[in-house]
Amino acid sequence: MEDTQTVLQEYGLTAQFIEPVSPLVWKVYTDYGVFALKKLKAARGKQFTDHMVAIEEKGFRSFVPIYRTNSGEFFSGVQSGNSYYLMPWLQFDQEEERDQKHDYLFRETARLHERTVQEMKVSRDDIERYYGQTKKQWEQDKRFYEQFVDRAEKEWYLSPFELQAATYFSETISAVNFALERMEDWYESAKEKGVSRVVMNHGSLSIHHFLYNDAGTGYLTNFERASVGPPQNDLLGFYTKLFRGLPRACPECVEWYDAYTKSFPLREAEASLFLSYMAYPAAMYKVLNRYQTGKRQHEKDECTHLLKAYWQMKNLEPFVTKIHENEQAKKFQAENESTS
Repeated sequence: MEDTQTVLQEYGLTAQFIEPVSPLVWKVYTDYGVFALKKLKAARGKQFTDHMVAIEEKGFRSFVPIYRTNSGEFFSGVQSGNSYYLMPWLQFDQEEERDQKHDYLFRETARLHERTVQEMKVSRDDIERYYGQTKKQWEQDKRFYEQFVDRAEKEWYLSPFELQAATYFSETISAVNFALERMEDWYESAKEKGVSRVVMNHGSLSIHHFLYNDAGTGYLTNFERASVGPPQNDLLGFYTKLFRGLPRACPECVEWYDAYTKSFPLREAEASLFLSYMAYPAAMYKVLNRYQTGKRQHEKDECTHLLKAYWQMKNLEPFVTKIHENEQAKKFQAENESTS
């Protein structure tokens, strides 16, 4: 509490009441209103401020503003090894339907990408190198799983984990094959164009990082992991996290993707690469690889991890299939319009 009071003095504020929200966030009540105080590791400070300044210079304003200290700095308390920054307190619990919140989030993310987009040339050698390395790794993963199941089935007794792995084998290999096909689509498109787009990615896209003011206007917050990269990176991070956990259906997830692409259409190569990484069952291979090493956990725990990885793969399947169908329809329509 005393450290927080010291930090607030650098803003000319005195706290009447401080409410811990999380280990890194405090809700601070003062005579001048209610604020959010956030702790950040000092090592991230410069990159964070550089990205915030760059976003603002590009004309994107839909983010929660960062107040400067009385000395004009973005952070306070740097000498303690951690940095703190201050923002107005905005609400998360806006009364709105779930799909409306996400639709708003995806449209604002598209606007962020549209404002910060840049084109860069990519050499054919770099494209071929990336394609070759990724394809080689994924094909090795396929062989690894095949060999794992072959060895297990030769045993007179399969452990619970081995039985699970053998049960999921066919579906996992199908997912890898789909991912490889989409990677091939990306390669054919990318080598022909020779250019790539990069944007400022939020880095931790989540409905919990989209806050509302009293007028109901939404703002992105928590740009601490922001970085420059392909536009599909934000989508990959969001959907990968969303589909973890129990089996679930999410037909509205396609609508959120459509809301994004209506404002910032993905190019053919970008959509193919997005689908490739979405389909690839990375979580399955992470568990399988760990089971083969000395880092293996208890058999029951490993079975639980494998089951969750399987659920994630199956949760993603209808989403990826629908997006692929929609992208193919767009491509077919564009080809017909060009020939006519």
